[in-house]
Amino acid sequence: MSANGTSSRDSETEIASRTSNPNSRTPPSAYPPVTNMSTTALEHKLKTLREQSNQHSQLLTQKLASSQSGQDLLHIGTSLSTLPPDLHSLLTSLHPVLSATEQLEKATLANLEKLVVQVNQIRLETRRSQHAQSLADLYADLVAAERIVATHSRRSKAASYGPTNTNSEEDMDSEDEVSQAAALERAAHVTLCLVEELHSATDTVSSMTQKTKEHTDPAKQALPSLRTPLPPNQEGASFLLQLAPRIRRVESETVTCLSHQMESVLQTLQEQQSNHTYEKGDHDQEDRSQDTILLRLGHCMRGLALLSRGKEVESIFARVAIMPLIRSRVSMGRLDDGGARGECAGLQSLLDEMIASIARVYGPVLNMAESMFRVEDTQWMDVDLLTCGVWIPIATALMADAGIKMAIFSPGIASILQANYVTLDRFLATLSKRLLTEISATSTKETDLRYQPCLTPQRIEQAQNRIYAHAKTAEFSKKWNLPIYYQLRFGECCSRLNKAIDQTRREGWITDVYTGTPETLLRLRNESGFELSLFLELADVLLFLWRPNVILQPLTNRFLRGAVQLIGRTVSFIGDSMDGQIKFGEELVEAEPSSANGEANGGTPPMTHPTRRPYCWGESEQDVAAVAWELTILESMIQHDYVDTICGATTGGEAVLTDTEEGSQLVSEVLNEASGQIKTLVDKAWNESIVSILTTKCCGPLAAVKGVAATYRMTNRPPPTQASPFVSTILRPLNEFNIEFLNRTPDKIGLRWKQRIVVSVSDRYAAAVEELIATVQRTEVALQNRGTRRRAAGGMSDGEKVKLQLLLDYQTYCLSAKDVGVEPDTVIGISKLRDLTLEGEKLFHQSQNGS
Repeated sequence: MSANGTSSRDSETEIASRTSNPNSRTPPSAYPPVTNMSTTALEHKLKTLREQSNQHSQLLTQKLASSQSGQDLLHIGTSLSTLPPDLHSLLTSLHPVLSATEQLEKATLANLEKLVVQVNQIRLETRRSQHAQSLADLYADLVAAERIVATHSRRSKAASYGPTNTNSEEDMDSEDEVSQAAALERAAHVTLCLVEELHSATDTVSSMTQKTKEHTDPAKQALPSLRTPLPPNQEGASFLLQLAPRIRRVESETVTCLSHQMESVLQTLQEQQSNHTYEKGDHDQEDRSQDTILLRLGHCMRGLALLSRGKEVESIFARVAIMPLIRSRVSMGRLDDGGARGECAGLQSLLDEMIASIARVYGPVLNMAESMFRVEDTQWMDVDLLTCGVWIPIATALMADAGIKMAIFSPGIASILQANYVTLDRFLATLSKRLLTEISATSTKETDLRYQPCLTPQRIEQAQNRIYAHAKTAEFSKKWNLPIYYQLRFGECCSRLNKAIDQTRREGWITDVYTGTPETLLRLRNESGFELSLFLELADVLLFLWRPNVILQPLTNRFLRGAVQLIGRTVSFIGDSMDGQIKFGEELVEAEPSSANGEANGGTPPMTHPTRRPYCWGESEQDVAAVAWELTILESMIQHDYVDTICGATTGGEAVLTDTEEGSQLVSEVLNEASGQIKTLVDKAWNESIVSILTTKCCGPLAAVKGVAATYRMTNRPPPTQASPFVSTILRPLNEFNIEFLNRTPDKIGLRWKQRIVVSVSDRYAAAVEELIATVQRTEVALQNRGTRRRAAGGMSDGEKVKLQLLLDYQTYCLSAKDVGVEPDTVIGISKLRDLTLEGEKLFHQSQNGS
């Protein structure tokens, strides 16, 4: 007891010390073990802890009250005080309530499952009853369709054995025929519904057999619900699968009956049109018969289209209606009608006859089909009689026979190929407009048809677009050997141009190389202004490419490129020959002795051509100017008239250049390359060749400048009163040339070429005068040194007379420069001449004053 008492006192002392200093903290290791403490000590320790807790609580409250966030936390104290003192006791008290709730939930879930099962059973029975009724209706429809098909088959067999008793029940009037066709269309509707139901049943059975068992967590399973879908109707699907053979058989027989019915109606229509059983005045009966046929055809085509047999409709129409017509008309003899073998002279009339026959016999059928199967939001149709029933058989017939194919697509003669292409292209482009008739929706014509076809221009155009978009049309277009046609035409143009160039090279520019018609020659001379025969031939060749009987729309780009090549060939020849790389004329070949003997013995003498020796026409300013003027006219024609000709030739049909403004701009851009070459050559001709030639000619008289001093040296002649004779001849070649080609100088050349000539001549003239004056001055200095300087009676020395003469020559030269259109003040050489003749001007004024 003493030990325990001592320990208890120590504990109390320690607790008291911690109580007196609440901020002091004692580490846990400083506390005595709880197992060593007595009950009294423990109670005292609990009391002490409670006191400390209260102190810390008060201190915490004070600190929290000092801030806004702390004040908010103080409100939690009231709610915390309401918590139960012991959670275990709370759980103990709630356990009975939870057990009762769980039992109630189980009971409610069991009742719900029972209710859902009963309701689903009712739903299943209800659905079963409804499906049974639906299946009964489907079965009744199947039986009715079988009966319709059987009736038609029986009547078809009876009709195939020939006519029997006129009062037989198998004989039908027009109303019975329409009713039978309508019954077949109803059978097609029924068959379509049966097939769709059969597909649905097949999918149902497939999904049931392929369904895999899914493992789900029971805790995550949803509660039973009346909205849960019912399982698939296996009984209905099984029943339909049992009827599958009968459904497929009915489908096949329905298609067969509709096909036979459509063939029969088309044959009846052919017979009526060929026999003309109605008199001219009995139009009402004829219209009623046609309406009946259209009604029957409408039922047949719609029935086959319902069963996705649109291609069968097109095939029947092509085989029964169009192909017999094609076979009866298309032949090699009919193709060459009116012409020689292989010329295809009868192609145009053959196509016109076929289209006229088709439009007369089957035009209403095509109108009805186009209006009946047209869908507004798509370009394609389930049944397209115009494309697949008319155009495809015609195209196939023209491509299938080897002889006809060769004669049309590869005749070997360019003109025949072009005529055939244009004929068939025009035929194809107008096919829809010639076979389909524009019909208004408000037509008041009396008819037995259930509805009126409505064909607008937009629908007819869409039908034409379907023809162009078909794969057979693309195959038909590829049969044309258009590259070979272009080579033939371009080779023909190159041959004409090469012959003209060669003859011009041998015989000169004035030779006649034009090979076109006189009417075209006259028109080219009057409209374009060409004078040289080579350029007339080139213009005719360029226009030849775009004639209606030559150009083909798919070859527009090639023909345009060929025209540029022809222009480039001509410009290259002119440029090379002007530079002297190509000489005009030929060397004269002397006849050999053997040739003379051959002529004496009766042989053929050698061919001789009157020609000149080789020369360069670029050395003649007249030839250069004339050719340059022709090139200017050619450039103008290419940039204006030729562009309009090309755009006019490529307008219409499937034109490549459909927009005039856009086409003109495109063609102009292509031809700019050729016109640029011409512009460069014209500029070179005037500013280089002509300038060089005339400069050389004008500088020839300048050699007489040196003779001016000799005229007055030691001759005792009086002072000059007029210019030297050679001065007026200096610019005479330029002046004469300017007068001759004043109206044939291109506007873009301007006056620069004359300015360059006058500048060059003036510079040389000034240099010659400067040299002469220097010589005269040296002579006078020498005479002065000898003391032998002489003066005339007027007091003017020989040197002064020379300077006065140079002044008079300068003044006359300035007038000559003005005559050719060049201002002397703008020429440096003339200004230099004025400076050189200033002393002569003083002498001139002195002589004038002295007189």
